[in-house]
Amino acid sequence: MKDSRRAKWLMAGLIVLGLQACGGGGSDSTGSASVRVINATQSHASLDLLSGSTKVISATALDTISAAYSQTAGTITFQANDAGDSGALTTTSSAIAKDQHYSLLAYEASGAVKLALIGEDTTTPTAGTAQLRIFDAASSAGTLDVYVTAPGTDLASVAAPSFTINAPNYALPSGLVSFAPGTYRVRVTAADNKTDLRLDMPAITLADQAIATVVLTPSAGANLVNGGLLLQQGSFTPYRNTNARVRLAAAVSGGATVAASAGSTAIETALVAPSVGAYTLVPAINAALAVAINGSPLTLPALALAAGSDVTLLVHGSPGAATASLITDDNQLPSATTKLKMRLVNGVTGAATALTLNADFSVIASNVQPGQASTAALVTGNSAMRLEVTSPLTQQSLFLQTDLSLPGAGVYTLFMLGDAAAPSGLLRRDR
Repeated sequence: MKDSRRAKWLMAGLIVLGLQACGGGGSDSTGSASVRVINATQSHASLDLLSGSTKVISATALDTISAAYSQTAGTITFQANDAGDSGALTTTSSAIAKDQHYSLLAYEASGAVKLALIGEDTTTPTAGTAQLRIFDAASSAGTLDVYVTAPGTDLASVAAPSFTINAPNYALPSGLVSFAPGTYRVRVTAADNKTDLRLDMPAITLADQAIATVVLTPSAGANLVNGGLLLQQGSFTPYRNTNARVRLAAAVSGGATVAASAGSTAIETALVAPSVGAYTLVPAINAALAVAINGSPLTLPALALAAGSDVTLLVHGSPGAATASLITDDNQLPSATTKLKMRLVNGVTGAATALTLNADFSVIASNVQPGQASTAALVTGNSAMRLEVTSPLTQQSLFLQTDLSLPGAGVYTLFMLGDAAAPSGLLRRDR
């Protein structure tokens, strides 16, 4: 059944793209189309849209949709700028057909703004039904299942997803699925894993004969996604992800037991150092972080979770003088499948100093201070990799492993944890 959904999704996307291409020849200037823009970026408060060199839409605020303007049909070069700025954030060439309606979705992926065209001229369904599709611009999240259910439905009781979205390298719509008019809950999970929740839209309303699009865009991390509900030729409602994924890295010396929570959600209840836990989904909005070492609360510095992010909560130091820091995890997969991303986290306690990480005798991270992480480096994956961590305090390697099979298309962190006299190196595949 999933293969059938995937095939229908891909075919529907190709049909949509084909119709747009057929309607938008560069020589067709005899008609016009309606175009508006959605600002679904992560960090751009207001956007201007240019058609060619002419500003056509001004100052579309974050999480809003602009009014439409009339665009002469043809192959058009669109450009998005920060409002009032002449510098281009991105440009794209799109085929615009006369007498059609479009929304131009502005979103961010890997720190870059992108534009994707959504057609809005699907035939109205029969009375007593509504239609819904998914527009996936969050390819970094991988293959996803989308469940559209009654608001109170236990996801564990649902036999199959409403949509399965393969991870394309470009934004693409699914096929349309019919629903009875009403209020629904939309939950997005990793493919074949209902417990790996990526987005929860608690209540969307599908009116009689409505045609709606759930838009998925990347969040601050590479795994969680943001959402929005676009009604054909109508409103846009944002559904920003309010969660974060957090894991605990217990680097406290002496084999201490570390617990951590975000609000009422436990991250770890008893993680024995030195060790690294799994990611836990926690609320990011107004959720205070708490840490205890051997049952005693730790006074934390000001730490705030960013919604949609993947982070490591690093607790390091001696049990009586420990501290904590939040490290942002860049879990975006490398674009080349032969490459992997590797970084070093320094959680060494005691006579600690900056550390250096070598991969196959090449330095990929240097001067990594205690409590900090290096920027991820791109390394060619291979089946016999040599990793070494060194310190200027000793001529001996703090960590050395050879013949490691580390294929490309992965994200790795090497954690150096524990006491400086006998540090432990823990290699984790983050993605």
